[in-house]
Amino acid sequence: MKKVLFVVVLAFFSFNSFSQGSKVKPEYNFAGSLKFTTTSTSKGKAMTSTSLWYFPVGNEMIFGTEMLMGDPKGRNVKGIMDYANKTMIMFMDEQKMIMGLPFDMEKTMKEMQNDPKNKITPPKKTGRSKKVMGYACEEWVSDGTDYLSSMWISDKLPIVSTNFYKIMAQQLYKSTGTPMPADMRGIPLEIDTHMKKTGDKYVMICTEISNKPTKFSTAGYKIMN
Repeated sequence: MKKVLFVVVLAFFSFNSFSQGSKVKPEYNFAGSLKFTTTSTSKGKAMTSTSLWYFPVGNEMIFGTEMLMGDPKGRNVKGIMDYANKTMIMFMDEQKMIMGLPFDMEKTMKEMQNDPKNKITPPKKTGRSKKVMGYACEEWVSDGTDYLSSMWISDKLPIVSTNFYKIMAQQLYKSTGTPMPADMRGIPLEIDTHMKKTGDKYVMICTEISNKPTKFSTAGYKIMN
């Protein structure tokens, strides 16, 4: 299944046309990462995956993700959102290729906000708290027409990143279509979403927090724009 998913991802990015304006830097540096286990349940069948989220050093506006494919050689699918250059970068380890795709997050967010089909429900704090991975979290709930989502969020993590919370707000909006309230400072360590009509569930749980610096280098890769 993981190999099939890799092929699907590769096919998707091969199919899309990449403009000459997409920018790829020699390297991308991150201050730390979070590891998540995600379980999606649809029609009674569950699928589990593992991924990493990377947060930038200093005031860079980048965000990295890595899907752990279970490859014995450690070849995974990595991606970077470069907000300043409006580019999405995909690393294909097995093929030693990098693909750059123009992507404007702000434009995408505005289009979602202006779409009358998007019934956005801002998260609300419930007043409940608990510890996840030893870090104090507050619960926020978003109750939409089609879904109910509970998020346990912490602002106590040891990752030093100037734009950490700003980037998290953008990622939350991209993933859920939900704007982050001004007092919602932090990152979700648990997300539990229930689809009201179908009963499908999406559960994302943080299993590891690291403040170890990480670098994504483009050396040795063929860059395709």
